[in-house]
Amino acid sequence: MSDDATSVGWAFDAIETSGGWRLVMQGRMEPFESAAEHVEHRHMFTHPHAYLGLAFFLARRSETRKARRLIDELWAAFRAGQIPGRESLRAELPLVDVHIRFYEDRPMGEAELRLLQGLLTQFPPDDPISRAVAMNHLCTVALHLGNFNFSQGYGENAIRAYVDGGAEFGALHLHAHVGQIRLARGDLVGAEREYQLMSRKLEKIEPKQRELVSICHTLRSEVAYEMNEIEKSQALLDSALLSVEDDGAWLDVLAAGYRVSTRLAMHHWGLPGALTALAHAETIATRRGMPRLHRLIQVEKIRALTLSDELDSARSEIRHAGLDRFTEIIEWDGEADWTLRLGSTAVALARFLILVRRADQALVLLNAAEDNAIRSGHMLAVAKLRVIRALALWRLRQQGEAINALVSAVRLLGKQPFRRFILDEGLKLQEIVQAALDGDHLEARSNQSVRRRLRELNHHWTLQQEQSEKSGKQLRGKQRSGREQYLQLLAVGQSNKEIGRALGVSQNTVKYHLKIIFKELGVDNRVRAVNRARDLGML
Repeated sequence: MSDDATSVGWAFDAIETSGGWRLVMQGRMEPFESAAEHVEHRHMFTHPHAYLGLAFFLARRSETRKARRLIDELWAAFRAGQIPGRESLRAELPLVDVHIRFYEDRPMGEAELRLLQGLLTQFPPDDPISRAVAMNHLCTVALHLGNFNFSQGYGENAIRAYVDGGAEFGALHLHAHVGQIRLARGDLVGAEREYQLMSRKLEKIEPKQRELVSICHTLRSEVAYEMNEIEKSQALLDSALLSVEDDGAWLDVLAAGYRVSTRLAMHHWGLPGALTALAHAETIATRRGMPRLHRLIQVEKIRALTLSDELDSARSEIRHAGLDRFTEIIEWDGEADWTLRLGSTAVALARFLILVRRADQALVLLNAAEDNAIRSGHMLAVAKLRVIRALALWRLRQQGEAINALVSAVRLLGKQPFRRFILDEGLKLQEIVQAALDGDHLEARSNQSVRRRLRELNHHWTLQQEQSEKSGKQLRGKQRSGREQYLQLLAVGQSNKEIGRALGVSQNTVKYHLKIIFKELGVDNRVRAVNRARDLGML
C-alpha cells in the first residue's frame, strides 16, 4: 500500500473513531485536510461519521456545493437503511445539515428554531459539543428572528458547553456571535470587551488560528468605526478582510466587513470609493452564492447613493432590489427576510423618502421599523431610526419634535461611545444638533451628558467644514482650472452645498458648472464624471 493510501486511510479512521465532525470544533483539522481531497462514495458506508464530518468541514471552508453533495448522499443512504450504526446519526445528520444550510446562506425561521430545540433534547449531557453546536445555531436563528434575549442566552450557554467539551476553538466562534449581539443591543463597550477576550484567548491557541483572528479583527473594525476611530478601524479591516473572504466566515461576519469597508471607502474617497468597495463585495457574494449578503450590499449601495444626493441612481437601485413596495416592507411578519429586520434597510429607505420630499411616508416606515426593533431589543437600530425620524420631522417643519427625536436617540445609548452613525448624516443633521444646543423648541432642557455629546458632534462637523474650506483654498492657491477644482471635490464625495462652501460660490453656480462639466465629459452623473476624469488623467 502506498504512503498516500496509508495516510488517507489513517485520516478516515481518525475522524471516524475520534468524534467525527466534533473534531472541527476542537480545532483538529489535520485529518480533514488529508481526507477531503480523497473522499469517495464508498467511504459513506465504511466511515459514515467521517463522511458526515467532511461535509461539516467543507461547509466551514466555504466549499458548500461539495458539502451539500455529501450530506444529500448520506441522507439518501440513511433513509434507505444502508448505513451501518445508523441510529448514532439520527440526531447528528440533521444537525450537520442545518450547519451546512447556514453556510449556504439559506433563510432560517421558526421551523429551524423548533428543529434545533428538538435536537438539543436528543443529545445527552456527556456530549457537550453536539449540544454546543445546537445552541450555537439556535443563537444565530434567534438573532435572525429578532429575539436578542434568547440569542444571547443560547450563545453564552454554547460557550460553556464548548469549553466543557474541550472545544475552545468552538467557544471562540461564539465570542464573535455574542459580541455582535452586544453591539446590536447598543452595548458598544461590551462588544469591544468580548472581542478583546477573544483576542487574548486566540493568542494562547497553538497553532494560532488565522481564520478566527481575521473574524475577530473584522468585527472589531466595526466597533472602532462606530466609535469614530477611523484609522484603527481601517487597520483592523486591512489585516482581515481578504482572509474572511477565503476562510469560511459566515454571513454576519462578511456583512459586517463589507459594511465597514464601504463606509471607510466613502469616508476617504467619497462615492466613487464606496461604489468600488461595493462592486468587490457583490463579486464575492455572487461567487459564494449568498443571496442575503447580496441584498445587504444592495442596501449599502442605496445608503451611499442617498447620502451623496444621487437620488435618481438610488431610486433605480431601490427598484432593482425590490424595495420600492414600501407597504409590503411595513407589514413584515415573523417570517420576513432577516435583512428587513436589521433596521439598516428601513434607515436607508426612510432617508431616501425624506430627500425626495416624502417625509410623511418615511415616518410611517420608521414607526413600523422602530416598533419591531423595540420588541427585539435592537437598541442600536432604535437609535439610528430616531436620528432619521429627526430628519423627517425637521423636513416637515416640526422642529420641536425633531429635536426631541434626536435627543432621545442620544439619551437611549447613554454613555456608550457611539458617534459615527450620527456623524455620517452630515450637515443635514448638524442644523438640528445646533438648534438643540441653542435650546430652541426643547420641551425640557436636556441633561449635561446629552449636551456634551451634542457639542462633541458639532465640533467634529465644524472641523470637517474647516478642512473642506482649507482644501478649497489650497486648490485655488495652486491655480487649478475651475473644472479641476470641481472634479477634485466631486471625487472626495462632496455634495453641491459642500462644494459651494469650499469654493465660495452658490449652489446654483455649482449646478451650472457641473452641468457644463458633464456635457464636456459626455456623462450624465457625478460618478461617471469622476471615473471619466480619472480615465483622462485629470485626477
